[in-house]
Amino acid sequence: MRILGTVASSSREVPNAPTIGTATNVPSGRAYNNGRADVTFTAPAFDGGLPIGTYTVTSSPGGFTGSGASSPITVTGLQSSTSYTFTVTATNSRGTGPASAASNSITATTVPQAPTIGTATAGSSSATVAYTAGATGGAAVSSYVATSSPGGQTGSGASPITVSGLTNGTAYTFTVTATNANGTSAASAASNSITPVNPATPSVTYLVVAGGASGAGTSGCGGGGAGGYRTSTLSVSAGVGYTVTVGAGGGGVVGGASGLAGVNGNNSVFSSITSTGGGGGGKVSTNGLAGGSGGGAGSSMGGTVGGAGTAGQGFAGAPTGFMGSGGGGGGASAAATNGNGANGSTTSISGTSTTYAGGGGASFATSSTGGNGGTGGGGTGGDTPTSGTANTGGGGGATRQQAVTSGSGGSGIVIISYSNTYPDAASTTGSPTFSNTGGNKIYKWTGSGSITF
Repeated sequence: MRILGTVASSSREVPNAPTIGTATNVPSGRAYNNGRADVTFTAPAFDGGLPIGTYTVTSSPGGFTGSGASSPITVTGLQSSTSYTFTVTATNSRGTGPASAASNSITATTVPQAPTIGTATAGSSSATVAYTAGATGGAAVSSYVATSSPGGQTGSGASPITVSGLTNGTAYTFTVTATNANGTSAASAASNSITPVNPATPSVTYLVVAGGASGAGTSGCGGGGAGGYRTSTLSVSAGVGYTVTVGAGGGGVVGGASGLAGVNGNNSVFSSITSTGGGGGGKVSTNGLAGGSGGGAGSSMGGTVGGAGTAGQGFAGAPTGFMGSGGGGGGASAAATNGNGANGSTTSISGTSTTYAGGGGASFATSSTGGNGGTGGGGTGGDTPTSGTANTGGGGGATRQQAVTSGSGGSGIVIISYSNTYPDAASTTGSPTFSNTGGNKIYKWTGSGSITF
């Protein structure tokens, strides 16, 4: 009799669920919306009786997956700033087993999203570039940078960004990038094309007054002439520096047995506009010196005459009127009279008060009180002569006392004024005072310097 029996067979099933480990965000240098997580796990205790060929990690949300033969497994393509958990399954030749428990939650971080380009606007050798920020990529944005094409000049900051160092007359476009702790975004689209150009520049009104001269230092002497006076308009160019020189007044002199003639004042300059320093006063039997305005003549004993003034800038100093008395120095607006200095010229630059270009200095005349200086800063003459007023170019008064110092010439001044519809000067040196009044921007120098528009 045959006995039938059964043959035992081994189980062939899908694997059990792996044991989930730790999910870790891997941010460095990841492109926007291509985040990465590394997920660890432990193989199941029961493999279904067949070798496990593949483990698969799946994100929630999104269903992004990664697979491999062992732990850890990387999942890519994660969306920036999004929170994810992960599960793991194991697969053998019979199929795929159940999913593990969910992992810890991670937030995917990447470089920022590329900014959205706005409008580029041309300046002089520069441009401003507007943009709209994109998403941060999950980490704070530390900088936005605009880059020119051609040239690669850059600027950074909030919108709009200024890019300097461009070449006027060259066409440029711009892109903008954003950077966070993970790296730099892709560049934005290119901006519109712009071409930087020099801006319109003003026609400036100028007043250039040179330094006044000193009077002579002896008896029978003439007063110093006022500094030259020039005013008109000048067209200027952007990006060009213009020199400003303010002339000092001629220093006072001390007379002696033979006396000393006065000392000329120094020239003042704006760009190519030069005003000539005043002419020094003459001493006994000596002509007054030529200058912007001429110095007064010495005593008539030698038949002397006043110094000549520079054409268009001032007038001659007065000849002596009688024995023992010198002449007054000329002013910018008139020839001097005997003994007294001539009045200076006046101008009213829009937005400023009336300004005097200094008057001539007085001679010692016939008394200890001396003659009168010209209105606008000319010094008086006599036993106690006075100096020309600073920043007017006024001439200094002469002295009849041989041991007394004559009056020094007053220093000059340079004033520049133009419509406030134009920008402020790009730069200045020499510490000019600045005011914006009466519809004009006004710069005043009492020392030498420069201005660039």
